[in-house]
Amino acid sequence: MNPKTLLPLLFVVCTLGVSAQSNPLQTGDALPALSLKDQHDNPASLPADVRQIIFAADNAGAGLAGDWLDAQPKDWLTRTRRVYLADIHKMPGLIARMFALPKLRDKPYSIVLGRQEADLAVFPRRKDCVTLLPVNDGKVGEASYACDAASLQAALK
Repeated sequence: MNPKTLLPLLFVVCTLGVSAQSNPLQTGDALPALSLKDQHDNPASLPADVRQIIFAADNAGAGLAGDWLDAQPKDWLTRTRRVYLADIHKMPGLIARMFALPKLRDKPYSIVLGRQEADLAVFPRRKDCVTLLPVNDGKVGEASYACDAASLQAALK
């Protein structure tokens, strides 16, 4: 292919990729309406009175959040008006169905799952960390990140 025709094609492909990405939520933005499912395949949404979102965008963040939540009473998320979101869209379908979902179904708390890339794309994230996103009257606050057990414990106490 001629380099002169390849350059415009490359520009179009790159532009489409950028425009398909969502901008992360910023302080003061309205909390988006989500229509997802939990680990039991039940419809899940963000309650109107949610005060914090705990978000794991990758396996390391999910391990950190899961370990912490496993040590809490089973009603802790509901009682403290928090929601746990986990982005599993990168997990191969066979692995999710055969291993991950059965393990998640054993958890006594609800995990809202993002199974498609676009499901949770607007939530801010940091590699190997848990995103903690405060919510007040349907508006998001400034995101913070817990990247180890001690910082997660301090943030969620």
